[in-house]
Amino acid sequence: MYFLRFILLFVLIQGSILEGFTQLPAVQVNEARFTKEFWGGLVMHSQGFGVNFNYSKFKTYKKKRLFTFDFVGMQHEKEYKIFGSIDESAKRYVFGKLNSFMVFRPGYGGRKLFLEKLRENGLQIALNWSVGPSIGLTKPVYLEVLQIDSYGQIIGYSIERYDPEEHNIYNIYGRGPWSRGFSEARFHIGGFVKLGCEFEFSDDRGIIKALEIGAVADLYPQRIPIMTEIENPFLFPTVYLSLLIGAKYY
Repeated sequence: MYFLRFILLFVLIQGSILEGFTQLPAVQVNEARFTKEFWGGLVMHSQGFGVNFNYSKFKTYKKKRLFTFDFVGMQHEKEYKIFGSIDESAKRYVFGKLNSFMVFRPGYGGRKLFLEKLRENGLQIALNWSVGPSIGLTKPVYLEVLQIDSYGQIIGYSIERYDPEEHNIYNIYGRGPWSRGFSEARFHIGGFVKLGCEFEFSDDRGIIKALEIGAVADLYPQRIPIMTEIENPFLFPTVYLSLLIGAKYY
């Protein structure tokens, strides 16, 4: 009798456990199955725009190794675009700008999950951090410069590298082609630290759709020559917003 009661109780308990397990959200049942993630997107930061790519690999249940790559344009905080000609077709330019500045950031860090997604339409919150070299690239600015004859008449324009001794608001027509000057570019090696909070809201477990907000600090051993007659920085602290999309893999 006791044996039969024990068997019956065992069956009831097992049935209850199985029923409860099958009622769990799919994301809970299979949470540990994803071991890799790849995602990227657009970056809007306080001194420019860029793109971002990320790869994470499973370390523990809520911690992952993170590999990142950013490519962003970096502006001087004093940049201001003006028109150099009464001709409306002329491109606006930044007076006094010597070089365009771009930054490459290959980084290594970590990813920690703080709030896991418990249902398909839920929200996941993760903290991402990375450090690494900040590889800056300065490219000379080229302008369209008016050509004036000995009678003061405009006879055309030429594309010239900006020279503060030769060019001024009276002879600059507009901005030159952005592609000019790469053969004269110079590298500047520094380092960066990046910290961001990611909000992932995809309704598909295998797809990443997220927003990330955070801050980055790029530090260089020397000042970066972006502007003339204005002190240039060697430290670039920025805040950013990233629009991200990607996928998760087993």
